[in-house]
Amino acid sequence: MKRVLLGLLCAAMVVSGCGRDPLGSRVSQEVGVTVYAQGDRVDLPPLAGRTLSGGNLAIADLRGQVVVLNNWASWCEPCNEEAEALVEASKKFASQNVQFVGLDVTDQDAAAQDYTKTHGVEYPSIVDPKGVLLASVPSVPPGALPSTLIIDPQGRIAVRIIGVVKEPVFSEQITSVLAEE
Repeated sequence: MKRVLLGLLCAAMVVSGCGRDPLGSRVSQEVGVTVYAQGDRVDLPPLAGRTLSGGNLAIADLRGQVVVLNNWASWCEPCNEEAEALVEASKKFASQNVQFVGLDVTDQDAAAQDYTKTHGVEYPSIVDPKGVLLASVPSVPPGALPSTLIIDPQGRIAVRIIGVVKEPVFSEQITSVLAEE
């Protein structure tokens, strides 16, 4: 009976296209990485708010640049694991029309400030204390920490990474979106 049920489950997955993104994306061999074809990209909804430094930032104001939006929290161990790679990539791409932005989700400001100081994060982070902004992002589960989006200059989601960013794939993805300009 178990073999019959397993067979039916496998057949249902093949028929339903399980594992394929409905937007027609190409999923890489890296777990959690989804690359969207230019014609299949969706707009990032308006994301704006107070930054950890006390200013205000709207992602829409960054149109014309490639934006790397990293969703993180100080208490998230995988977020701490990927911090060095993000900081290094932000420095690497600083002169190449790429803007890194953090989205600090369900965190305490003091802990978030310590996180940015400890890891040397110099790019701005929008504060999302209740996870409302993260929950508004299409194709990203509401509690997906860490998660990272690479947004094309038109404000559309080009790459979605659920989980820790991995080099050299992460830099290659940024370079690929930059090359589209």
